[in-house]
Amino acid sequence: MVKENKNIEDYDIFDNLPFYRFQLVFWVVIVFIAANLLQFLEEAMYDKAIVFFILMLIHLLLHWFSRKFKNKYAWPYLVIQCSIIFISAFIMPSGSPAVLIGLLPIIIAQSIYIFDNSLKVIIVVILLYLPYSYAVSVNYGIQELPFFIPILFFIMAIAIFYSILYVRQANAWRRMQYYLSELQQANQKIEELTIVNERKRIARDLHDTLAQGLAGLIMKLEAIDIHLQNNNYERARKIVQDSMLQSRITLKDAREAIDDLRSVSMTEADFVNEVEREILKFTTATSMNVNKSFVSLSSLPTHIKKHSLYVISECLMNIAKHAKATQVNISIWIKEGGLFIEIQDDGVGFHPDTIGKKVGHYGLIGLNERIRILKGDIKITSAKGEGTVVLVNIPL
Repeated sequence: MVKENKNIEDYDIFDNLPFYRFQLVFWVVIVFIAANLLQFLEEAMYDKAIVFFILMLIHLLLHWFSRKFKNKYAWPYLVIQCSIIFISAFIMPSGSPAVLIGLLPIIIAQSIYIFDNSLKVIIVVILLYLPYSYAVSVNYGIQELPFFIPILFFIMAIAIFYSILYVRQANAWRRMQYYLSELQQANQKIEELTIVNERKRIARDLHDTLAQGLAGLIMKLEAIDIHLQNNNYERARKIVQDSMLQSRITLKDAREAIDDLRSVSMTEADFVNEVEREILKFTTATSMNVNKSFVSLSSLPTHIKKHSLYVISECLMNIAKHAKATQVNISIWIKEGGLFIEIQDDGVGFHPDTIGKKVGHYGLIGLNERIRILKGDIKITSAKGEGTVVLVNIPL
């Protein structure tokens, strides 16, 4: 079964890019170590260091699962992350430059991915700038702002540039994954259609070889039975010999159909000989008179000859089994860029509307399928007691 189609938005750019999260873990660990070093150079604060470690651990966990907050909880996620950063800056006052300058640009970069909206990103930058300035003023004094603010914006610019570049590459990856999924689904659909078409082809070939061959043998066996009842042993023996030959031919055709050996090029002489052979089989089994006319068939492609032969064989088999005819006319000619095949009998006829509605009768369905493969037309004209005319037109 083909899987349900997914939209391109369904492919999260970070779901299959784990190195993004590992880079974040590495960077936060570096910030954690730097903040502790700066703090412990000024004053050792072990109890606050433990709280700082817990906050950084929560900060990392939120980063790890940040993709889950992209749509529904974007603002709460950013508020919690920023709160953790500013609380950590006040817990570790001497290490606050590493915390603020190291972690705030990551939040800005994430906002680009989460919101995908320039106005919202600008709002995030402004909202972060105010508490950043306040934290620096409290920890180092307002006179240090001219020194810390340019540093923040410089690192923020680098982070934003990297984030934009990364998101573009990740979006390209997402599109690639989407189109790859679509291609896989299309290939799977093609495989399913190929299997269906192959099953139809096998059904046609089996019908045109085994089914027709066995039907012909049954008619000959019935004829043998009649001749034996009339003590006409010589005629019965002749039909037995013909039946043995037909059995071998049917077996050969079945093997060729299975091995698809009928793709071998068929010349005009081969095609005419095959048609003559089908007519001979028909007249031997039914004793009906067949009038035939073949005109200018040298330019026919091999696959058209192959399907045309099956069409003729199927029509003759239907006449033998159902028509109760005494006269059959077969004409094959080329005219105005098309191949025409006309098969006419003077039998009992039938209603063409019943084609395909009787269980177990698939011959005419196979005819229509073969003509459709050749992009041709088939017209069946028949009525009760008025015989049947099958006219096939195949474009060359």
